[in-house]
Amino acid sequence: MSVGNVGKGVALASAAVDGGGWCQFQSQLRTSTTYLDQKIRTLVLNSEDDEHQNQADTFAQRAQFYYQQRPQLLSLLQELYDMYLLLADRYCQSLHKHHHRNLGTAASSEHLSFTEDYQSDAESSLSYQLPLGQAQAISQFNQFDEIIAELVIKNVEYDLMLHELGIKEKRAHESSRKIELQRSLLEVLESERLILLNENSGLRYKVKALVEENRGLASESMFMKRKAGKLARCVLRMRDDHRVCMMSRKIEDLQGKIFGLEKRNQEYHQELVKRGKSQCPSCKGGGSTSGDEVEGVNAEACFQGSKERGLYNKGAKISKWWDKVKKSDLLFLCKPNPSKSLVCQGFCG
Repeated sequence: MSVGNVGKGVALASAAVDGGGWCQFQSQLRTSTTYLDQKIRTLVLNSEDDEHQNQADTFAQRAQFYYQQRPQLLSLLQELYDMYLLLADRYCQSLHKHHHRNLGTAASSEHLSFTEDYQSDAESSLSYQLPLGQAQAISQFNQFDEIIAELVIKNVEYDLMLHELGIKEKRAHESSRKIELQRSLLEVLESERLILLNENSGLRYKVKALVEENRGLASESMFMKRKAGKLARCVLRMRDDHRVCMMSRKIEDLQGKIFGLEKRNQEYHQELVKRGKSQCPSCKGGGSTSGDEVEGVNAEACFQGSKERGLYNKGAKISKWWDKVKKSDLLFLCKPNPSKSLVCQGFCG
């Protein structure tokens, strides 16, 4: 609310009272006007100081305005409204007194006593029924005062609405700024979400590649296990073949020793036969034979039989060994790898 609007309303009311010609209300009007002007100027100066200092509309300042300045403004408006009502009431009373003095002796004693009662009671003066011309004049002045009061109230309401509109505009500006910040933050979060989606797709592709690689490694490990099992079986068979080769070598050595012993036995037998012939040369032409010759023939036959049995047993052992070698599938297992076949041949050699 501006000081000019309030001063204008008070000046109109004071002009109306001065038009009545009553000087007793001038001092009261001046004191009330100066009092209201001082209060309004203090509020306006405080608001102007705040605007010149360019202070931000913080929460503490809002609280201070709501709890200190706003009650002062409301109390000032209430006092202004009461003052205007009082001025209107006194204006009606002064107008009524002025008309009574102009009538003079025409007024009756009852009317004078009623006017005195009306002066003592200000509130009942408005409800007093006056003559038709006076009532019309009073109603016109009352309407004029009501128009002034409504004008002042409308101006105050307009200023309050402007102040509230400014506050709402500030809040709207702050909310729009917050909305812009939230929008920028949302854009940043959206960009981060897209980046994370791209990283997630890349990681998903890597996981698929690792799963495929794991499957390949699993199949390769199974193949290696099978190969290891085959190699283990081949090693076991190679060990068995090595043992067979060693046993065959021992058998050959024993057979060589047997052949040597048989040769020595045969030589020894021939020597015995020769010795027997040299000891009895006289027995060549006779029909009878000596006992030594018979014994030598029997020994020779015995040695010949033992020799034949030894040869038969030797042939049977060799045939059995070759049957075992033919039945074993070591050669088939070691066939794809030439190095392994050479190793087997080395063991068997």
